[in-house]
Amino acid sequence: MENLNETAPILKVEHVKKSFGNLDVLKDISFELKAGEVLSIIGPSGSGKSTLLRCITQLETVDNGLVQVNGKNMVRPGDKGAPVYAPAKVLRDIRLSTGLVFQNFNLFPHLTVLQNLCIAPVRVLGNSREEARDMGRFLLKRMGLEGKEKAYPCELSGGQQQRVSIARALAMNPKILFFDEPTSALDPELTGEVLKIIKKLAEDKMTMVIVTHEMAFARDVADKVIFMDGGVIVEQGTPDFVFNQSGNERLSQFLSRFSKN
Repeated sequence: MENLNETAPILKVEHVKKSFGNLDVLKDISFELKAGEVLSIIGPSGSGKSTLLRCITQLETVDNGLVQVNGKNMVRPGDKGAPVYAPAKVLRDIRLSTGLVFQNFNLFPHLTVLQNLCIAPVRVLGNSREEARDMGRFLLKRMGLEGKEKAYPCELSGGQQQRVSIARALAMNPKILFFDEPTSALDPELTGEVLKIIKKLAEDKMTMVIVTHEMAFARDVADKVIFMDGGVIVEQGTPDFVFNQSGNERLSQFLSRFSKN
């Protein structure tokens, strides 16, 4: 396994474990990410990728291990083996510092595009409606969705809806943005427009963790790549190392299913 450069991380995961009943989904997961870096997580379905994201973003609890976000411990190992989560205020602060873009958009269907972007900044961050609307319009322009402020989600294509989802996450000004298969619900012709937006965020040094089956995209956009299988990290390193130099047999088998790009 390639040694990664060690500096102060914005995201630190150590020995994280998660089970559902007798099924061990995450088995001793450890990695770090620096501010401004992009991490791509690849692997077969059922390898634990999405569960890992859900644990870091507090949609699931871990059974053991350390998760540290922006220098704050979200959860740490306890003296008696059980995990110890931070106080509610710290968890809230950490939650507000992360954003998650789902594969199925999860937009409010009864709200317009602009309303979808404004509701959380107003209700959660306490921003004024005018401030939230200004930021919403700015983000929609950034997503190439000018003129769609008054449209409802059902009036948009899948690619447009996913770009609204990205804008909604950015409206909360997160320190780290997580993507769970952001293009899996899209037709192939719509995938490119979403990947283009994510690549632009990477160029702007947005810290991101991206679970994806788009191998060429994972290789091109990431600073680091993790390959998971069976709830463990089988390989990790730079894109060049993982895709071209590793020599790990299981990784080679997985990558052989995808055409060379």
